[in-house]
Amino acid sequence: MEFITVPAPGPTPESTPAPVVPETLEPTPEPTSAPMTSGPTSSPSPAPTVSSSPTICDGRKWYLDKTLNMCVNDIDPDDQLVFDSLTNCCYGNFGELTCDSYDMCAPTASPTPEPTDKPTPEPTPEPTAKPTPEPTP
Repeated sequence: MEFITVPAPGPTPESTPAPVVPETLEPTPEPTSAPMTSGPTSSPSPAPTVSSSPTICDGRKWYLDKTLNMCVNDIDPDDQLVFDSLTNCCYGNFGELTCDSYDMCAPTASPTPEPTDKPTPEPTPEPTAKPTPEPTP
């Protein structure tokens, strides 16, 4: 972000005061030949302040991926109709508030496929009373 300084519309009523420099009470000692301390300090340094910074997900636009037939935000589309939110993309393309989607910032499969009618084969018949005479291949 760039900041622009705008001058005042005219002269200010008073002049700007000169900066005040605090007076040193005693002279500063000369630097030592070994500017490092001999050992660790008595207390740790304060922890750094962590600030949130922009991520690649900030400002991502949603659009209809016609191949997948779902709303996605994985790339910046050039000539697609884009939406500011997933809800708007779903409504604009499918007339629903929710739809199949892919969010590159939280990648998960959405939705999971429906289960099959019979996911496992039927049980095998009861074992025979006698084993087979020869090994089976």
